[in-house]
Amino acid sequence: MKEAIWISLAIIAASYLLFDRFLALKQDPQEPPIVPSKIPLVGHLIGLVMRKNDYYVGLRDKHSLPIYTLPMLTSKLYVVNSIDLITSVQRIPKILAFPPMEAKFATTMCGSSKESDDILANNLNGEEGDWGYFHDAHESIGSALAPGPGLDGMNRVMIQNIQHSLDKLESQQGQAVVLKLGEWSRHEITMATTNSVYGQGNPFRDPRIEKAFWEFENGLVMILVNRFPSLTARKAIRARDQVAEAFRVYFEAKKHVYGSTLVQNRYNTSMKNKVSVEDIARFEVGNSIAVLVNTAPAVFWMLFYFYSNPALLKECRDEIGSVIANTKEKNGTRKTVDITSVKQNCPVLTSAFQEVLRQRTLGAQVRQVMQDTMLDGRYLLKKDMTVIMPSLVVHTDPAVWGPDVSEFNHRRFMKGNKTKPNPKALRAFGGGTTLCPGRHFATTEILATVVMCMLRYDLFPLDGRWTPPKTAKSNIAAVVMEPDTDITVKVVPREGTADCEWDFKLPDSNMIFGVVAEDRHD
Repeated sequence: MKEAIWISLAIIAASYLLFDRFLALKQDPQEPPIVPSKIPLVGHLIGLVMRKNDYYVGLRDKHSLPIYTLPMLTSKLYVVNSIDLITSVQRIPKILAFPPMEAKFATTMCGSSKESDDILANNLNGEEGDWGYFHDAHESIGSALAPGPGLDGMNRVMIQNIQHSLDKLESQQGQAVVLKLGEWSRHEITMATTNSVYGQGNPFRDPRIEKAFWEFENGLVMILVNRFPSLTARKAIRARDQVAEAFRVYFEAKKHVYGSTLVQNRYNTSMKNKVSVEDIARFEVGNSIAVLVNTAPAVFWMLFYFYSNPALLKECRDEIGSVIANTKEKNGTRKTVDITSVKQNCPVLTSAFQEVLRQRTLGAQVRQVMQDTMLDGRYLLKKDMTVIMPSLVVHTDPAVWGPDVSEFNHRRFMKGNKTKPNPKALRAFGGGTTLCPGRHFATTEILATVVMCMLRYDLFPLDGRWTPPKTAKSNIAAVVMEPDTDITVKVVPREGTADCEWDFKLPDSNMIFGVVAEDRHD
C-alpha cells in the first residue's frame, strides 16, 4: 500500500515537472525571463497566497530583474519592477488595458445581473470609440471629483463632519476620552465620507448598514476567489446584499438628488445606459469600497506616525500654527484654519503625508494584454496574459529611495532634499489613465482629519508605547495596509486650548496638492 502511494506521488510530481517544463518550452525567448519556483506549477501561487505582496519583494531582492514572468497554472503573470517600464506600460492603455480587469472585478464583487454585465462589457476597452457604459462612468466620476464645485461641496460636508467628530472628544467632567484609534478612524471616516457623497438620505446612517458594509469588506477575498461563494463567502454575500438593498431603497426614493454631484452623475450614467435600479444599487456597494477602504487606514497610520514621533508632531504643529488666523473674542480666541492654505504652506506636513503613503501602500496595478506587443522594444508580452505592477516593490526599492529606504524619513519629499526622489516612484494613487480620480478628496480628508486632531488633542497609548501593529491580514482590495490589531489611546485636550473656538474651512479653490507625478508642475 505504501509503495503504491509513493509511486502515485512520484507520477504526480513527474507530471508537474513535465508540465512546468512544457510551459518553459512555450516561453518565447523575447518574453521577460521566467523566475523558477521550487515547487513546479503551483509554487508561485502558494507563495502569493502565503506572503501576498511581500512575495514580489522577495523575488525582486533575489533576482534583481526589471520585469519577469511567473508561470501561473495555465497562464502567465508579467511582473514589472522598473519605474521606466511601468511608465512604458502606462503609455499604451488600449493594448495593456485595465477595463477588462476592472469589469471582471466589479461584476464579481457586486454580484450584478448578466444583463448589466453585458451592458458593462459593451465596447469595454473603447475599441469602437469613446462611448459605452464603462467610458461614460469614468467620465462622470472624473468630472465630479476634479477640482471644482462638485468636489468643493463634498469637501465642505466632510470637513463639517470631521469637526463635529472631534468636538465630541472634548473631556467630559474632567475625564479623558479613551478610544480605539483604528475603530474610531474607520467609523468617523465612514460617516464623514458617506455623508458627503450621499447627503441626508445616506444609507450608512443606519448602524446596521455600516456594520454590514465592513462585514462585506472583510470577506471580500472569498467573493473574488469565486469558488463556491455560497459556501465560502456566505456571510460576506449576505452583508453585501443587505447594503445593496439599502441603496435600492435610497435610489428608488430619489434621495440621490439631494446627494453629491458624484452620486448623481453615477446614477444618471447608469440610467442612460439602461442599467436596472437593482444593479445600480449593487454597483454602488462597489463604489463604496473605492471611497472608504483606504482612507480610514491612511488616517490611522498618519496619526500613529505623528504622535509616536514627538519631534515631528511639534514641527508640524508649529508649521500649521503659522497659517492659523487668530481672532480675540469676549470668551476667548477663535482660531480659523484654512485647509487649502495648510496644503500649500506646510511642506513638513505634506512631505510626511507622502512618506506615510510610501511606507504603508501595498496596492498593485494590473493590466490585460489585448494583443501581442513589444514593451519598450525589448520584451514580448503575449495576448491574454496579465501584467502586474506591485507598488510595494517600488516603494521599498533601495535603488529608487536610497540606503534609508526602510526608515521613516518625514523630510524625504521636501524640496531641497539632497536625495530628491523620482516623482513617478510614489504609486499610492496608481498612475497613467487609471490614476485614482478620488485622490484629491482623499488627500484633503486625510490631511484635514489629522490637522484638526493635532491642533486640538494629545494622544497617549494606554500601554505607554506606540508599537506599530502588524498588517498581515490586509484585505486583497486594500491599497493602504490595514492594521491587524488596534491601539487604545487616551485623548486629552492640548494645554492652552481650553478657551479656543475652532473653525476649519476650505474655500472654493482649484489649487491642489500634487501627491503624484501627474499632478505636479515643479
